[in-house]
Amino acid sequence: MDEVRLYEMYLNEAIEERKTDLINRNENYKNLREKFNEIMNKYPNLQLILEKDVELILNETECKMLQKLASIYMEILDLEEKEIFLLGGKEMYFYLKDTGVIKEK
Repeated sequence: MDEVRLYEMYLNEAIEERKTDLINRNENYKNLREKFNEIMNKYPNLQLILEKDVELILNETECKMLQKLASIYMEILDLEEKEIFLLGGKEMYFYLKDTGVIKEK
């Protein structure tokens, strides 16, 4: 049981490192994160709905911004998922190499 928790901690740490690295080397990802944060800061009702789970009636502009937030968030997730996929492939390669399944010539 302890091994699973240690593995999960390492996995979460590795994923968070990749996200930080993504901000530093991918301008599109960085811009998406900035746009997301700008909208959240500009529209406090959206913050309440998404972060505090408060039920509110939104005006037309807030509804449009909520749709934009959802779109930006999907793009962010897409980029993050690609990074996680590549991280998994890299880790699998090293695991197979360490276990002798992959041998160097």
